[in-house]
Amino acid sequence: MKKFEFILYINENIVCQRYFTVRGFNSESLKSIEAKECVENCVSIIQRDLKSKTMDYLEKNYNPWSEQKPEDVVVEDIFENEDVFDFEIKTDEKTIMKKRFTGNVYPQRVRYSVDIRKLIPSLIKEIQETFSAENFCVEYSGISL
Repeated sequence: MKKFEFILYINENIVCQRYFTVRGFNSESLKSIEAKECVENCVSIIQRDLKSKTMDYLEKNYNPWSEQKPEDVVVEDIFENEDVFDFEIKTDEKTIMKKRFTGNVYPQRVRYSVDIRKLIPSLIKEIQETFSAENFCVEYSGISL
């Protein structure tokens, strides 16, 4: 068994951190394409959740009966002060994979109140299955990873 952890940050502040073990850990999987896909799948799970919460937030705050005039529309660069999420997978306190994605596509209310507790089991399962796999790809276009 090998000890792992994943950490979700926003602007370098920890949102969620979990420790867990991987049974049947295969050390060669650390340098595989599947490791890269694993972190992308985990980020995708989080982004789907944030999108769902964004849709709920927008639906609750939408008033179809109020008229919106052109002067009421606020036009601004949403990336002027960017909020950045990082998802990191570590083992033995060494970073294996890290993926960054913007939070500015989600409303402030959603991105500043991230709650991924319901996602933790699926994130851990994704990581455990990836790093305990027997078959994986360590070569891409004839180049060793």
